Amino acid sequence: MARRLPPLNAVRAFEAAARHESFALAADELAVTPSAVSQQVKTLEEIVGVALFTRRARGLSLTAAGRRYLPRLTEALDAIAEASRALAAGGDDRTLTVTALGSFAALWLVPRLPGFEAAAPEIDVRLATSDRVVDLAADGVDAGVRYGPGPYSGLHAEKLMDETVFPVCAPALARRLTRPADLAEVALLHDASATGRYIYNWKTWARAHGLEGLDLDRGPGFTNSTFLVQAAIAERGVMLGRSVLVADALAAGSLVRPFTLESPAGAAYWFVTLPETADLPKIKRFRDWLFAEVARGAPSAA
Repeated sequence: MARRLPPLNAVRAFEAAARHESFALAADELAVTPSAVSQQVKTLEEIVGVALFTRRARGLSLTAAGRRYLPRLTEALDAIAEASRALAAGGDDRTLTVTALGSFAALWLVPRLPGFEAAAPEIDVRLATSDRVVDLAADGVDAGVRYGPGPYSGLHAEKLMDETVFPVCAPALARRLTRPADLAEVALLHDASATGRYIYNWKTWARAHGLEGLDLDRGPGFTNSTFLVQAAIAERGVMLGRSVLVADALAAGSLVRPFTLESPAGAAYWFVTLPETADLPKIKRFRDWLFAEVARGAPSAA
């Protein structure tokens, strides 16, 4: 049976005007004139045969019919937008765009990506690193790995792995450290990008373990965690290592843990994607590989 639908422009005009209770604000949203919105609404009212607004000198108010009509139309327009967005995201089955913090990408993800490329040669990964929170829909990103407390409203989010923090340094420097008090004799390396929301700075780590009397402000700082790890490997000092970011260096022996004391980082890594695209084959393939890699727990082959 053929559907008898009102014009989409008339539906959009009414839905926007009803949300704003204003033809002028609806016109701003739709990039048309207020008179065009008014005319489209009038057309819709003629088609459905009922008044949708009560028009007054000082503004608009929805009629009872308009109030019943609005949520159904909003739901329908949202469904159209989501279906179109999912179709656009899934239109290219070969390319998978993934976003992640630069530090996580450089120190954990990129060394492991050859494993995914070998397992799924039909998918080309495009890695977009950013230190800001990426809007997956607006930026055309298929999936991401976020670092934070999670979960994330409006996204399909799964915890990928937790993280702990602990001192690490080059083996030669570790020979000078037998107890935490010995930190007073060596340079401390600082993660200058730490915001204080997560426990990975020297003061919060020391406080968590009841360590007092240490000068924890001295030493160089780095705004890039990759450079921080490289400085520690080069024997510049002791850094407070994040377990995920130093995993490969520990496995290779270029960094070691002089003490066993560790603290939870207060944040985790989360796999995120849009709810409407979470089941796309290319996204599921990458998601399953990512979680399998974490479960395997092995360092990269690099």
